[in-house]
Amino acid sequence: MGALVSTPQLIAHATSSGPDYVMEGHNGAIFGARWNHPAGESQLRRNAEHVLVYHLSGNTDVERLQQGMVTGFRSRVGSVTFMPRDSESDWRLGGNTQVIHLYLPQAMLDGFARDTLECDACPEIDDFFAVNDSWLDGFFRMLTSEAPPAAGHGTRLETLVLDQIQSLLIRHLVTHYSRERRADCERVLERGAGGNQLRQSVLKRITALIHERLHEDIRLQDLADLACISKDHFLRAFRDTVGQTPYHYVLSQRLERARVLLREEQSLPVAEIARRCGFKNLSHFSATFRRMTGVSPKGYRG
Repeated sequence: MGALVSTPQLIAHATSSGPDYVMEGHNGAIFGARWNHPAGESQLRRNAEHVLVYHLSGNTDVERLQQGMVTGFRSRVGSVTFMPRDSESDWRLGGNTQVIHLYLPQAMLDGFARDTLECDACPEIDDFFAVNDSWLDGFFRMLTSEAPPAAGHGTRLETLVLDQIQSLLIRHLVTHYSRERRADCERVLERGAGGNQLRQSVLKRITALIHERLHEDIRLQDLADLACISKDHFLRAFRDTVGQTPYHYVLSQRLERARVLLREEQSLPVAEIARRCGFKNLSHFSATFRRMTGVSPKGYRG
């Protein structure tokens, strides 16, 4: 069977069921999905992207076969499985299994390699099944909190948070699960970590751009370009300098602007405040404001 249009379509075809919801980037491209796979058997053939699978809940009687041989069994809630692109595997599930998938195009990994590892292609990531990795478990928990589904129809992440989580994820996979040149990768990454502070003049330009574009979709690449370093190195340097990741700094500034507008612009509708502060919609703004401050925007305004 040839590759379908996308990996989610391939998985839906193999399991005869669609995802509960999908996660999209700002441009509408699907980067993840939540699935509730029923008991039964299925075949996965020639997935277009690498697939990272987080066992969210449900049945743990999971068996994977490759070329007729069992290569994994008894998954656990909180464990993570990696399926390289263009792989072939057969699966047997003993009951309903809830998982979250992330889809990683090879071009994304190669871009990380060029920008950060100083090589043209990313080292190959090992195929692994149901590993217990506290970092990945925390990563997926963070992702589900940052990207809850909107009324069951999925969610769309802005570019900055998506860029940030993808950079962090790829760094972790390359550092801990790459098949070749692992020592070389670690040396390059450690070298990039030395003296990881932004100059104050550079930081001033970056924060000025953020404040100017709080109402817009901000790209990690735009911020890294101001510092003349890769996205991965910028992410670490900004965090070491400011004490927050770029996304959380932007979020804190948006919330501070929202507080000012709620206090000083009493006649301004809350939906307009959300737009001026860069939130995708009123629902996203209200949920984020309450989660970060403990009170709704209307309750804060009084």
